[in-house]
Amino acid sequence: MKKSLLVLSVAFGLSACNIDDRLQFASETKKSEQVHLSAENTGLLIIDAQQGYVMDSDDFWVKLFYPEYEIPAQNVDPQLHSSIDRIAQLAQKANELNMPTTITYEAFETDLGLDYTPYITRIEQALDENTQSYFKQTFNSTLETDIHAAMKAWSDAGVSRVVVAGAETDVCVMQTVLGLKKMGFDVYLASDATFSTEIYERPTFKRLQQAGVKLAKASEIIESMEAKDKLIYSPRYTVGMRDELHQGDRHKIAMINFNMDDTSLAKAEHDNKPATVPRFTFLGLEQQFIFSYMPSFHVNKKGKAYTSKYRKNTNVVSYKTIDPVIADIKAAGKTQAVISGVVSQLGLYDAVYKLIEADITPVILEDALLGSDVDPIHYLDYIYQLGAVPSTQKSHDYEMYVQVQLGDLTEEEIAAYFQMIELNEAIIPEVYPRLR
Repeated sequence: MKKSLLVLSVAFGLSACNIDDRLQFASETKKSEQVHLSAENTGLLIIDAQQGYVMDSDDFWVKLFYPEYEIPAQNVDPQLHSSIDRIAQLAQKANELNMPTTITYEAFETDLGLDYTPYITRIEQALDENTQSYFKQTFNSTLETDIHAAMKAWSDAGVSRVVVAGAETDVCVMQTVLGLKKMGFDVYLASDATFSTEIYERPTFKRLQQAGVKLAKASEIIESMEAKDKLIYSPRYTVGMRDELHQGDRHKIAMINFNMDDTSLAKAEHDNKPATVPRFTFLGLEQQFIFSYMPSFHVNKKGKAYTSKYRKNTNVVSYKTIDPVIADIKAAGKTQAVISGVVSQLGLYDAVYKLIEADITPVILEDALLGSDVDPIHYLDYIYQLGAVPSTQKSHDYEMYVQVQLGDLTEEEIAAYFQMIELNEAIIPEVYPRLR
């Protein structure tokens, strides 16, 4: 009863501060729409549908580059090949309707040229012969000059809608979709026609819905291509809408680590706590090495020391409350705060509310966040309604790197990256144990 009263008091406090206007409840989320996705107004964009991203394939890139790593069997999505089939179905329907179609592929540049894995056969066979194919080295495809120009040509020709499918859901698909939104397109993501090494896809879908992306099953999208019935959106989350499109930028970020002391970590709540260990490990390594220039804070209400279990930024500043943290972030000119660690429900409400009031965007790493009272998965949607951004450690990482092969990192960052890798303490996100 005490906790319920405290939650109500926080809710009334937020209402009194007029932050109520940020909230959008499930009943207000559009469930369906009468829309005809025609060849005249719609294009299909398939992202990186390559054998190299199929986890149970011999071409899976981790098997090729890191054969010493064991791929956890439980990490392979049981819906993986059904998702691939649905991508092929979308390609086939676009082919039948003469809908403009583009497919991208990711590769490494070597002395011998481009090194890449082939497209998934059944998807390639379904494509129209006029499908445009583009090489990319940037996770957000729209940052590539030729792909951006191709999308601009679509827009100039009257194509205002883009249907997106492909891989990986939480990296190139997500970032490209956000790039398309930034270009002004109305984006429809085929939510069951994407795949990734991270099966826990809810943070990605929540972030995209929050950005105004329309999520719908492939079968629904195909019916709308055929001008049949309404397009029903699925999944739908109670996460509100952001006024501005959020895109992570390592030059604008501060890191906030809550209660990373041994006692708090030992008592923390999470329904798959062991899976958070490699995520905290990599976060600590990156804060110590590659992104050591990011302002880093440890908020610990009892003033306890940061655990020795995980590495940390050597310049981390410790405070007991969030208020001086916000003051320091503002003084440093940063506008994004990435949140991880162990925090209570009310503590997170308080921090997110105050960050937003200070015009700092809170980014929640769902897979590196533990609750001090209950598993935070149960209340995060309310946090997102206030304006916080859903994310995961893997999504956040790839957004920070921007390009494959560390292409956009400075010489100092690259040197720090290899210094970190030589420690042999980190494992790559593609083989982390499944979160939930």
